[in-house]
Amino acid sequence: MITYRKAQPSDMETIIMLRMGYLNETHPDMEKEMSDKINSQLYGYFQEHLNRDIVVYLAESDGKPAGCVFFVLVNKPASPLFITGKTGTLMNVFTLPEYRRMGIGEHLVQMAIDDGSKWDLSYIELRSTKCGYPLYKKTGFAEDKSIYMSMKLFFGNDEGKES
Repeated sequence: MITYRKAQPSDMETIIMLRMGYLNETHPDMEKEMSDKINSQLYGYFQEHLNRDIVVYLAESDGKPAGCVFFVLVNKPASPLFITGKTGTLMNVFTLPEYRRMGIGEHLVQMAIDDGSKWDLSYIELRSTKCGYPLYKKTGFAEDKSIYMSMKLFFGNDEGKES
């Protein structure tokens, strides 16, 4: 049986394991040095941000991790594009291979959508892989049409990398 819940600080090891699993799967060429650097940063990040401006939704099977969704919350000055000033970003939508095709990702995404609605967010955004695209369309996401062009300025070792 799959159970769903929001992560707590006691889930830190699980959250980090799922983050690294996602990154290793989506970045198969990641070198060990970079993986170690990311891994070493995560504990401090989640210690500072978990259940403040990031909510992690967990799926478990008999107490073992099965999947997760990270929901980053941002509060910025309001504009016509985000009238409440509050937005959310879904990331790290990840189900362990042995639990895929069971609706876990969809359930976790829906939990985040339900909370985002309660929190008066103007919108929830995400960047989709080709594999995840049908799930997001099914849950109501649409491609972003904007007068703005997405741009980035990279520093140091992050030049040209995607998240």
